[in-house]
Amino acid sequence: MSARVWDDVISLLTPHHDVIVPTAIEHRGGEGQVIDLPLLDPIFSILGPEAALYKLTQRIEPRVGSRSNNTSPRNVYETKDGRFISISASIQTMAERLFRAIGRADMIDDPRFRTNSDRVKNIDECDRPVAEFIKARTLAEGLAVFEAAEVTAAPVYDIDQFIADPHVRAREIVTELPDADMGSVPMHAVVPRLSGTPGDIRTAAPALGEHNNEILGGLGLTSAAIDDLRNRKVI
Repeated sequence: MSARVWDDVISLLTPHHDVIVPTAIEHRGGEGQVIDLPLLDPIFSILGPEAALYKLTQRIEPRVGSRSNNTSPRNVYETKDGRFISISASIQTMAERLFRAIGRADMIDDPRFRTNSDRVKNIDECDRPVAEFIKARTLAEGLAVFEAAEVTAAPVYDIDQFIADPHVRAREIVTELPDADMGSVPMHAVVPRLSGTPGDIRTAAPALGEHNNEILGGLGLTSAAIDDLRNRKVI
């Protein structure tokens, strides 16, 4: 995957990360402070101007799946081998690159697709040739075409693709810990990563009831009492 695409992907996934550190540095008051960053707030920010549009129009836009209400072509398309490619060609130059890459340079001067507004008005007709081109090729073939043409495109990974990705492996995003049943169990590594005091996973999750004796014994229960609880399926 090209650096251009990774930058686009990361910018979508981490809308607030770039502002936390500068804001904290600006404070520099000698006292620590809490960074209040729940899951809901940054997810809402991804919606962009939806709240403003609703106030302006008092209209709830219909659900469009992976499409965009504001730009076209921008969608997720299935490949010949059952995988998926995400395309973002919202700016004019990118749309023109995409049309040339799929062998449809004629769409550039077509009045239905000449501008982004035109493409949104004719979104089905704009999407169709892109979808047909991608559907006729495997994931690898499609990505090769778009990377050569410098089109913003990326695979939409299933889990098998994610854990096999060279970037994911190089970053060691997925780590393996010993497991009694599976031999080892994959899980995500510690995030965020700190240069001076990096976190580490000490152990995988315990088996159900693994520490019953240790915990209940520490509370003063005898071995006989713990066995009785176990026999009565209380623990």
